Amino acid sequence: MSLTSFAFFVFFALSVIVYYILPGKFQWPFLLICSVAFFAASSEWYTGAYVIVCIIATFLSAVNIRKSKAGGEPQKAKHALAAGITINVLILAVLKYSAFFVKNLNALIGLFGADALPVPRFSSPIGISFYTLSVVGYLLDVYWEIVTPCENVFKTALFTGFYPQLTSGPISRYSVMGSQLFDAHKVSYENITYGAQRMLWGVFKKLVLSSRIGIIVDSIYGNPDAFRGLYVWIAAGLFMMQLYTDFSGCMDIIIGASRCYGIVLEENFKTPFFSRSVQEYWQRWHITLGTWLKDYILFPILRSEAWRKLTKAIKKKFGKKAARQIPSYLGMLCVWLLIGLWHGGDWKYILGMGLWFWLCIVLSQVLDPLFKKMKTALHINEKSLLWHIFQSVRVFILVSIGNMFFRLESISAVWAEIKNGFSVFNPELLFDGSLRFLGVSKEDCIVILLGLALLFVVSILQEKGSVLERIAKLNPILRWCIYLLLFFVTLIIGMWGPGYDAEAFIYEKF
Repeated sequence: MSLTSFAFFVFFALSVIVYYILPGKFQWPFLLICSVAFFAASSEWYTGAYVIVCIIATFLSAVNIRKSKAGGEPQKAKHALAAGITINVLILAVLKYSAFFVKNLNALIGLFGADALPVPRFSSPIGISFYTLSVVGYLLDVYWEIVTPCENVFKTALFTGFYPQLTSGPISRYSVMGSQLFDAHKVSYENITYGAQRMLWGVFKKLVLSSRIGIIVDSIYGNPDAFRGLYVWIAAGLFMMQLYTDFSGCMDIIIGASRCYGIVLEENFKTPFFSRSVQEYWQRWHITLGTWLKDYILFPILRSEAWRKLTKAIKKKFGKKAARQIPSYLGMLCVWLLIGLWHGGDWKYILGMGLWFWLCIVLSQVLDPLFKKMKTALHINEKSLLWHIFQSVRVFILVSIGNMFFRLESISAVWAEIKNGFSVFNPELLFDGSLRFLGVSKEDCIVILLGLALLFVVSILQEKGSVLERIAKLNPILRWCIYLLLFFVTLIIGMWGPGYDAEAFIYEKF
């Protein structure tokens, strides 16, 4: 069930009505029923068995961790933690990465003339990458005594599979979500209107912008022999906008839908295109993934005994500065390789989405003293608007190159496109009408340009505070004119129907 389908909106609206009719103690069980129904409509029915195993393993592990700690048996608590994490991660690894592992194993044993092993194929539950990280974080928080474990298996099930965020996150924490999911909520005009407006903005991003931009990107990347030079860089930049409007639009729908139930989810985006560095960009993009990896992977690595020994050895041999930098860079490398692997079982993700961004961040830090000298010599005012624009454009280019690995089929395809991008010099295509042959009409191009301009203005306002809160303070007539205009624009020019709906959001496959 796509988040932009008519069936979803009917399902969602009816569920909200019933939710507030029910007494408070029945609200969370009803949300669980809705989540089961949504899952059944969105995934192969048998993949539910994997989710059930995940829920039971998480529940039993959390309960046993608490029981063992309360009984003064820390070793048993560690065993319970290890069992819960291992079961959940193993399910994820088998379903999503076994084919990748076998393919690489076949390449290795092929060097010795051995027969290739059959490549396994599994269907995964919807959102498995998101809910697996959520429950692993929950188990670690229970072990570190940050949260008290949930002692009701059905409440654990709701935390694991709360249906709005089941498709594409955000990656939730029990400390934030626990009480919200299970507390009684009274109908609130503020929650309903805020949620509906947020959902409408997300649908606008997806159906008006992302779907149209995707047609151009597909046309260019689908025919690399015909589209060279500037076409390649147009496609790379437009895919960046397609991915943003798709993923952030999905988040808007999810956050808005949850707010209608009185549940506030964590934000996952914060105007990433105003970032001055690649590191800042990733602090503003997919925020919950970044903070999860920082808290549960990077910090534990840097605090580990092995890393302390490594730091001491480096300090002894290379000095204090190297001891501060090298262990940190190696810890970041572990995180970035995991980010690449999280995006998919393929070397293009590991090298492109992982290693590329790690190199961008590390090189910027290593070369920072040189950059400072250059800025001083050139008398650059770092607080000026022009310098900020230059930095943001630089980040956009670097990220767009990295996302070519996300969009194209293989590393060789990315390399071929980069070579295509430098094979001819053809800036005239911006003015000679060549862009008309990319699958969209002149009217569609106008819609894209106006939509991106609106997105840019809204992003500027978001830097200064909530846009929805600003609109809420306007005169009621003006406020509702804005809402209705956005609604009818989305309804009239949104790309609905079989050609554009269904599989919908890019990150749903995760």
